Amino acid sequence: MTNIILSILTVLLMLFPNSTRLQVESRKRILWRDFTGENIVRIINERDNDALEELMCGNIKQNMSDLSDKIEELFDIIDGEIIDFKWETFSGYYENHANGKSISQKDYRLDFSTATGSYRIRGIMEYFNSFQPKEMGIRSITLRDDPSASEWVVQIRATNGVGEWHE
Repeated sequence: MTNIILSILTVLLMLFPNSTRLQVESRKRILWRDFTGENIVRIINERDNDALEELMCGNIKQNMSDLSDKIEELFDIIDGEIIDFKWETFSGYYENHANGKSISQKDYRLDFSTATGSYRIRGIMEYFNSFQPKEMGIRSITLRDDPSASEWVVQIRATNGVGEWHE
C-alpha cells in the first residue's frame, strides 16, 4: 500500500514539482517506510552505503564531501553481522509557527551485537519539516564501539539544526 501511495505522489510531484505539501508528504512516507530498526540493521549487514546515504538529510548530503567515506568507516568499525538488536525512538524536538509550518525530530538509539562485540548507534531523525522538506531525514548518526563507552568513534552530523542529547 505504501508503495502505491508513493507511486501516486511521485506522479503528482512530476506534475507539481514546487508543491511543498507534496514534497513533505512524499519524503515523510519514504522515511516512515525505511527508517526502522530492522531496515537499519539490514543496511549495516549489507553494507549498503547508498541506502544509508538516501536516508540522510539535505544538509549532510550537501556539506559532507566525504559522506560515502564516513559511512564506510562506520561499516568498517562494526565487526561481523548483527545478530541481536534493540531499537528505540524517544523524546525529540518540535517547532510550530503560526503560519502552519512545523518541524518534528526524534532521537533514536540502536543497541546491537555481533558475534564479537556490542555497539550503539545514536542520532536524530527529522521526520517532518514543512519549512524545508529536503532537510527531512537523518540529521545525526553516531557510533560507539561499546554501548557504555563515553566517546563516539564515528559521527555524521548536520552542520545546523541538530540539538544535543544527554545520556
